[in-house]
Amino acid sequence: MIYIKDADYEYISNKYHDTKKPFDPFMRYIRRDEIFDENTGMNGDDIKQGIFENDKKYEHLPHCIRKARGLEFVLKNTRISCDSRDIFPAINSTDRLLRVTLSDMWRNEILQNVIPENHAERINLQRKGVATIWLDYDHSVPIWDRLFDLGFSGILADSENIRKQKGKLSEEKEAFYESIKIEYEAIIGIVKRMSLLAKNTKGSEKLAVALDNISQNPPKTFYEALLLIYIYFMICEHIEGLQVRSLCNFDRQLYKFYKHDIENGVSEEQIREEIAYFFLQFTAIGNYWGQPVYLGGENADGSSVINELSYIFVDVYDKMGIFNPKVQIKVAESTPEKFMLKVLDMIRRGRNSFVLVGDKLIRQSLIKNLGVTEEEARLCDVKGCYEYAKQGDFGTGMNYINLVKPLEFVLHGGYDGIDQSFILQKSPAPYEYKTFDDLYAEYKKQLFALIDKTVEIVNGYEDYLAEINPLPMLSATIPDCLEKGLDAIARKSVSCSSFMMFGAIADVVDSLTMLKKYVYDRKELTLEEFVSIIDNNFEGHELFRQKLLNDREKYGNNKDFPDSLAVDIDESISGYLNHRKNASNRGGYWFNAGYHVARQYYEQGKKTASLPSGRLKGEELAKNSSPCVGQNREGATAAILTVTKVDATNCVGDVCLDLGVLPSAVKGDDGLQALYGLVKTYFNRGGHALQINIVDAETLRDAQKNPEKYADLQIRVAGWNVLWNNIPPHEQEGFIKQAEALI
Repeated sequence: MIYIKDADYEYISNKYHDTKKPFDPFMRYIRRDEIFDENTGMNGDDIKQGIFENDKKYEHLPHCIRKARGLEFVLKNTRISCDSRDIFPAINSTDRLLRVTLSDMWRNEILQNVIPENHAERINLQRKGVATIWLDYDHSVPIWDRLFDLGFSGILADSENIRKQKGKLSEEKEAFYESIKIEYEAIIGIVKRMSLLAKNTKGSEKLAVALDNISQNPPKTFYEALLLIYIYFMICEHIEGLQVRSLCNFDRQLYKFYKHDIENGVSEEQIREEIAYFFLQFTAIGNYWGQPVYLGGENADGSSVINELSYIFVDVYDKMGIFNPKVQIKVAESTPEKFMLKVLDMIRRGRNSFVLVGDKLIRQSLIKNLGVTEEEARLCDVKGCYEYAKQGDFGTGMNYINLVKPLEFVLHGGYDGIDQSFILQKSPAPYEYKTFDDLYAEYKKQLFALIDKTVEIVNGYEDYLAEINPLPMLSATIPDCLEKGLDAIARKSVSCSSFMMFGAIADVVDSLTMLKKYVYDRKELTLEEFVSIIDNNFEGHELFRQKLLNDREKYGNNKDFPDSLAVDIDESISGYLNHRKNASNRGGYWFNAGYHVARQYYEQGKKTASLPSGRLKGEELAKNSSPCVGQNREGATAAILTVTKVDATNCVGDVCLDLGVLPSAVKGDDGLQALYGLVKTYFNRGGHALQINIVDAETLRDAQKNPEKYADLQIRVAGWNVLWNNIPPHEQEGFIKQAEALI
């Protein structure tokens, strides 16, 4: 049920989708050329070609100027639309125009001509499922408070004032400030274009007034603030080609606009309708990984940020029945129980687009690892899936490390367990490991060699990020960038961490535990025999495989030995990696560890051999810091106790638990309180991020057979949620197995 009027919703829905079919609000948002009046600009294909032709005039200039001129060309020429039945304007665009044109062109030039060896090593590691590495300049969050306080015109004026104060500048710095000037003048220009169009569109008078104001001034009303967010997002993400990985701390940063409107006679009903239209823009865009926005945290006096706008936000979201934007909740000690129960009730009813993050843990981690102040930690952004960073930091997460592969190398003399190719360094033959400690020590050697190689490759890429994808639009919102005259990812610019994400910690812990138990403790078989069995994918040894799978001494069941291994691996990784300097052009900052896997649990799993845990070749790996599929046999509390034994302050990336709970366990008021108790336990024990699937295997099996009955069924996947019917059947099986293990 959509919250806004059905007629309006039907119109907006059909406006961007095939009207011959029932509208599916979860389809990808397609800005078709035919929707827009051709008199308002060029079509998408012509714009794309025009970028290259326009760029020829500026080939002798720095990349930041060329990109700014590209943005200017698009915003002057792209088609726009206003309609009385939507309170937001539309901008026609081939997705990520400047990314797929100029930035990709520069990327290919550098990879092929400047660092081909580095690139070849990356491809080799990725092809074998060892590490997935890419050029990351995607996880941006502007300093929203500056945008709200200054507006587009104020950001431009601030940059120009600083530029004048600096006096004579180097060519590099002059180009930096000039690129901001070009881009923000172009942004103001398209806002004025849309305002003029709205003035000439019957029924869009409110939109025209709001656009006219934010083209010249900071936003004053709640609606104008929403418009500013939407326009910044559309231009930055879909034209400039830089993801906007948070739409702000909604209830904290927009509360002043909400109060302004209420005090000036705007009804709460109107605020609700404006929020609903705002949500609808991102629901219609429908990007697979979701568009983040967060609520909560604490004020400087220790009180909760949660306010009446927070409740309105979740209430509208609930009534709309959508799953994008995705919502992060900063859970602090002061977060009201009433608010948490509202959110948890939504989750248990299938409104799954929430991830809960521990405010206290985040602040401790930032202070411990990055040396930020208490105030900077309190105001930190939550972004992406559940990552966090000081405002203005531009961290990169250019890699996912498969923690199982180093064990695979150890068991095969340093060779890949699937194709027997040599990877990093030789290891002894299996018969040479006389004790488990010998085996485990060699695992760490292979792991550290993989970390070293990944750091080398990532640093090789990071040297060129600012040449490939300069970021004037974002940099203008960051005071440190303006003061230094440097792009957010340029040489010696703002503090920029490089995050190394480690996946499948549960798989390697379970595999090491089974090796210790059956080879070294019980001596039921030799290591060579065990390796032979897994090399044959357990063929002829299914009873032994079931014995391994049913062994409850596994990560996620609150068992001493596997949990102690997880703690030791985490401390080994963080001790070896954290505070190691990243590329010299990134401000002399450093690497930090995390346990986020996105879709690599599946992609790397396809390239991973059978494991001593009983997992077969090619099956998916564990998600995030969660137990392996089907291995959490002791219940939700045991999973929480296991995961929170790992010190999450070691990881500025993230440590997220994907928690499965049976619907029967959270029924009624008592069940809701029990769920709230689990959440409190997790965060009281220093948990970082928690996402919850409340499902049973019977329902999921029925949904496989009768998908038409479950069109709205949502599942949390990695750091986002998707419709069950959009998950491939072979991936659905993993969620079913997990549900079957719930008690």
